[in-house]
Amino acid sequence: MLPITAITRYKLRKLLKYGIVTLGVAWVLTVFSGEQVLTYTGAWFLLGIWTGVLEEFLFGRRFRSLAVPLQFFGKVLAVNALTTVFIMLAFLFDREQQLPFAQNAPFSAAQMMLMPQLYQMVLRVMVVSSIALLIVQVEELMGRRMFFGFLLGRYEKPVAEERIMLSIDLVASTALNEKLGDLLYFRFLNTTHSLMTDAVLRNEAEIHKYVGDEVIFTWTMRGGIRNENCLDLYFDIMSRIEANKQEMIREFGVVPIFRGSLHGGRVITAQIGHIKRAIDFSGDVMNTMSRMLGLCKDLKADLLISTELLARMPMATERFHFGEEHVVPVKGRKRAVSTHVVARIVETV
Repeated sequence: MLPITAITRYKLRKLLKYGIVTLGVAWVLTVFSGEQVLTYTGAWFLLGIWTGVLEEFLFGRRFRSLAVPLQFFGKVLAVNALTTVFIMLAFLFDREQQLPFAQNAPFSAAQMMLMPQLYQMVLRVMVVSSIALLIVQVEELMGRRMFFGFLLGRYEKPVAEERIMLSIDLVASTALNEKLGDLLYFRFLNTTHSLMTDAVLRNEAEIHKYVGDEVIFTWTMRGGIRNENCLDLYFDIMSRIEANKQEMIREFGVVPIFRGSLHGGRVITAQIGHIKRAIDFSGDVMNTMSRMLGLCKDLKADLLISTELLARMPMATERFHFGEEHVVPVKGRKRAVSTHVVARIVETV
């Protein structure tokens, strides 16, 4: 049996997420309606899976060029229209079927089309699937960590945790901005970030934030070390960009090149802000990573990793080559940080 890839796991988790969210929304509405809670549980879960399939494989990419509100309303209209058509067809092909939420007596197709209970059911399906779409879309827009952090109040007080941080910065970004112009440069960045998606999913990374032309990724310490995910991500991103080199040249006349710095350790995670809230990281790891990125530019290296993090991955030397040690002075820190230039010597499939 072939192993399930990270991308496939992501898609399966997303379908399961739709099923669970839809079931939860339907359960809440059922409780307030005074009906039996377990009524049509399986049907609601399948509706969620169906909604996820339509959003992920059929309608998701078709509305991506629109503004976020229009993306949501477009998906809601498309998913609910197709779902309603299938509900109608299901009952038309089985004229003796008993309509949920209606009386128990059989009915003909003509009678069914005149029954208010049918339209009540369609309306309920539309409301449930629309709320499920909204919740999942907001969760994806905010990111899972931030979404559940806000929902559960986990980061109301600062939390210390072990994390790995990778920052990649676009080479010669100022010159590119001047060459392409603001609007085309923005599209260039957006296209480049889209190309990173497969690599991010494959290496189980989380995008912490975009800072202009810089992207910051993060993992839990365990998740980043596993299979050297934190090292592979940079090289997988560059391989993905190389594979789409001709398309980038044809559209923008240039191919993006990134440099990166990789560090890990204790960070403080907390919710910040009042009018505009966000969940952010702070601490020595973030400061050190920024200094390492500066050294990476000075050395004109592709990727730097701290010796401290490298010591946690003893098997990394089987697939990666690490150069001589370079020392990074860090402002406000008593001792400097030693780093190594990284090159991948064994390509992953």
